[in-house]
Amino acid sequence: MGNVGDVGPGPIRIRAHHILCMQGFQGLGYNKEFTANMAQIIEEIRKNPSSFIEIIVGVDSICENCPHKTSQGICNKESEFNNISDMDSKILQKLDIKEGSILSSSIIQSLAMNLSRPTVNKICGNCSWRNHCLYFQEKML
Repeated sequence: MGNVGDVGPGPIRIRAHHILCMQGFQGLGYNKEFTANMAQIIEEIRKNPSSFIEIIVGVDSICENCPHKTSQGICNKESEFNNISDMDSKILQKLDIKEGSILSSSIIQSLAMNLSRPTVNKICGNCSWRNHCLYFQEKML
């Protein structure tokens, strides 16, 4: 997927921990292309609350323009700080959903907004973006 226009009628593939990242995104990212892609995906999802999202573990639509995505389609930041797949697993467990689940974006947003502060801290605690994440900061107040 190069941009949101390429999504088509199927669900948008979003890795589990990006559910939280989308809540706190404020226009910052690894590079201009990544940031524009993420902003476009978030805007599309917010404009269409009944759109469907497939929750995955691994590289997703947001990762498409990430400089850390390898040519083999995997994340090379996987072992930095805390394991990114571990973050995905934690959020799946806390939201009580399974990898591959397809849910409406409004349900996903509702689930994310209802997470407790301690839960968010456990999931996002070592994330390199937490000082720039409005969701993390709000949950930690």
